[in-house]
Amino acid sequence: MRIIQRAFLLILCALNIQNGQKCRLNTRIHFEEPLPVIVKDGQLLEPTDSYGDIELNYGDTITLSCEGTTGLHHPNAKQHLTVATVTCEGGEMFKNDEWLNESSRFSHFKCTSPPEYKSKRTERTCYDKNPVMEVGYSIGSEFYPVYETCFNEAGLHPIYSKYTQKPYNSFYQTRVDRPYFLVDDIFGFVPVNALFSPEGLKSSVEDRVGPVINEYFTKHQQLSRGHLAAKTDFALAFGERASFHYLNCAPQWTGFNGGNWNTLEVDLRTHIHNAGYNTIIYTGTFGISQLHNEHGRLVDIHLHMDENNNPVIPVPMFFYKVVYEVSSKCGVVFIGINNPYFTQAEARNMFFCEDVCRDNLDFSWLSWHPNNADEGYTFCCTIDDFRRTVSHLPNFYVDGLLT
Repeated sequence: MRIIQRAFLLILCALNIQNGQKCRLNTRIHFEEPLPVIVKDGQLLEPTDSYGDIELNYGDTITLSCEGTTGLHHPNAKQHLTVATVTCEGGEMFKNDEWLNESSRFSHFKCTSPPEYKSKRTERTCYDKNPVMEVGYSIGSEFYPVYETCFNEAGLHPIYSKYTQKPYNSFYQTRVDRPYFLVDDIFGFVPVNALFSPEGLKSSVEDRVGPVINEYFTKHQQLSRGHLAAKTDFALAFGERASFHYLNCAPQWTGFNGGNWNTLEVDLRTHIHNAGYNTIIYTGTFGISQLHNEHGRLVDIHLHMDENNNPVIPVPMFFYKVVYEVSSKCGVVFIGINNPYFTQAEARNMFFCEDVCRDNLDFSWLSWHPNNADEGYTFCCTIDDFRRTVSHLPNFYVDGLLT
């Protein structure tokens, strides 16, 4: 009898160990492409620690979606599905007895092609009563937003994109292909893809400046598609892909795009990770860039004239990134001049708020070159000072400067 009791206890212990085993996945190791959209507890999956790790309890269930594709791909699938659930068995193993012949490593769950993201107009409004648009994924009747954009419908341009940045964003999924930018039907009959092509961008500027176009479009400087929320500002592939939407895009000079703006994005992700910040980001545009035409007169640069002969899709004068730390209620704004054809003196006259970064050791983590015209003149200021000129932001309390 005592032997039977001991065997029974050993079985119970083994079951308790199995039931207590967690699943642990990492953004750099266990996620393959094309990655399904993954939902847990009614939200898009995100890391649970600062290093891109995702921990699930034994028995936790997540949903995998390949909507917009021909379906989920798995070598051990019993049936063809577009959406399926899998349950944590421990480590990197997941199961679904109705769908799979046997348990599987998570990296084996893929779509036949990348899932389709789309935009959705909300009932909410933002600056100047413009609509808030969300970009994300539909799974059945539910929509899961990745980020939202305050969109100027009259001028056909994003005012800002709003999203979060947490310590884990520094460990985003790698080897994710860049998709084409998505238009949806937001821009009506305006040929956005053609306008944002290299030829279209040059032609649009030439329409404004005339024969001097080659003074502006050179081997080193052209206009390009500029992200507001960067591809690698999102941790997993489905977030990275969703950043490729024209709601999240504005014309940006290539020197600035690959120079100080890119440096800021990289430095900021690293700094947020090192500092342990939990932030909300508003990345937006302000003003209209100007260039001298063939007659020496400064003209506003837009990409298109609408059916009423109104200019739309401006080339922004400024890109900005508002960083607000939720727990401390502190914030800071980083601003770049999106025009390489100013002298340093002219650029400094365009600083519309006191620069709190220059010669400030608290911002020594920034590795940009703020006085380099080719990379884009840059500066930063307090949120209160920024608001005196740019009134785009919703109301939120700021208690101090975030460094």
